[in-house]
Amino acid sequence: MCLLLIAPRALVCKNTTIEGDVQIGNGTVVHVGASIIAKNGPIIIGANNIINERAVITNIHSTPLAIGDDNLIETDAVVEGRGMGHRNTVQVRGRIAGSSTLGNNCVVGVMCSTGPAESISDNTVLFGSMQSRRIRADAQAELTAAHRKHLEYIHEMLPRYNHIIEAE
Repeated sequence: MCLLLIAPRALVCKNTTIEGDVQIGNGTVVHVGASIIAKNGPIIIGANNIINERAVITNIHSTPLAIGDDNLIETDAVVEGRGMGHRNTVQVRGRIAGSSTLGNNCVVGVMCSTGPAESISDNTVLFGSMQSRRIRADAQAELTAAHRKHLEYIHEMLPRYNHIIEAE
């Protein structure tokens, strides 16, 4: 039996693909064309995440795939690992592969990928064609404020131009 739970303030566009047991947290936005597929285990998405068009989240494991709060999963990004913490960004065509996990405040850069079974520690940035790594040293408060403004704008504009799945 497949179960879809959408929190009251979440916005999920009708033209998304959602399969299996999926829970979407309060304030989270799932854009048109995103795919959330719980093949073997459930997917639990926290609050205030932004999942952009053509992003793909797949749980290939029997254990739950948990995505924390305030994450940004950009266009064509792929998340298939075992989970991610809070305030992460997976940029365009970025990938969390295999059974990898992502800590908090991390960035997976454009077209970058984790290894098949990595545990990425907090504040790590993956970038460049050589999959280089460094530790973030930026002001998290400013990034959080920008994320909140982005969410406010999407919550205002998205329902004007897209059909939304009603929360149950």
